[in-house]
Order: sequence, then structure tokens, then C-alpha cells
Amino acid sequence: MSEHPNVAVLRSMYQAVGKGDLAGFAAVLADDIVWHESMPGFAGDYKGKEDTLGLLGRLFEMPGLTVEGVSVDHVLADDTHAAVFIEGAMNFAGRSRTSRFVDLYRVADGILTEHWHLPFDPEGEAEFFGG
Repeated sequence: MSEHPNVAVLRSMYQAVGKGDLAGFAAVLADDIVWHESMPGFAGDYKGKEDTLGLLGRLFEMPGLTVEGVSVDHVLADDTHAAVFIEGAMNFAGRSRTSRFVDLYRVADGILTEHWHLPFDPEGEAEFFGG
């Protein structure tokens, strides 16, 4: 059984993010994407590609935050939805943490139209980021 084409879309997007390739990331976002973010200090709904890219830029520029590595564990997808299971190692304000989370998506014709970021340990994330 072969992978659904949307699996490749999601894997390429996370590879682009890992390389700091915002154009590669933006290529799979709908112009009117709704991005529901839960990360402390950034939580909220971001509407449209411009707001979503602005959020990602602010995350990458967050003082004291370094991402040591991001590993995509699993990608599940069909024609309309996708789930990406991720593990990320980071340092913030002299502390280290490995976080596990799932990103959920609505997908239309290989383009991401809505996103939810769901950490496995939201209380631990809030404590780590001082929220």
C-alpha cells in the first residue's frame, strides 16, 4: 500500500521548516489558512498566510530559544485531514526540554487550510516557557 500524497506534502513542509526555508513552508499554506496555536506566549488564532508566516518568524526569533532538533515520527493523511506526530528538543533560558506534540491539519487539494498545535504535555510546555 502506498502513502497518500498528502503525507509527502507534510513531510516536505517540515523539512522546509527545519532548514529555515519559509518559502517552502509557505508553498503549502492556503492564502486563508487558520492557524490555531497553543504555544505559551503565542497562543491564539492566526488568520491568513501572512499572519501565519509572521508567527513562525517570531517563534524563530524568540530570545533565548534554540531548537536542537525536530523529528517527525509519523504522518497520517487522507484527502481532507492529516496528523503529524513530532518530537522536538529545545533550549530556552538555560533549560532543556524534549517536547512531543501532534499537529492536526485540514487539507484541500494538497494545500493546508487549517492547523492545530497540540502538545502532549501542555502544562509542562507552559512551565518551560514561563507561562
